[in-house]
Amino acid sequence: MRNKKFPFSDVPNTACFTCCHVLEENKPILYVSHDEDGYWQFLCGGNHKEEDARVVSLVSILNIDETMGDLAELDYGECAEAESITSDWIVSRMNK
Repeated sequence: MRNKKFPFSDVPNTACFTCCHVLEENKPILYVSHDEDGYWQFLCGGNHKEEDARVVSLVSILNIDETMGDLAELDYGECAEAESITSDWIVSRMNK
């Protein structure tokens, strides 16, 4: 992430959600959402319990996986999913 323009319109220290699987088990991020209320989520794509949630900054997510910058243009209410780290992202509207 060094020496690159920050790709998100939010500031680098914006709080976002991830899961313990990404943060502590180094699982890849395979689900990203930009909720209607503006919150970002970067998850492994598995099933989660409330206690699996972690709060980190957007810049921390980019330090984990700088390719997340490719999804910085997700609009409010959109999500992107991938089957694996080599799969293409499929962007869709989230169900309300």
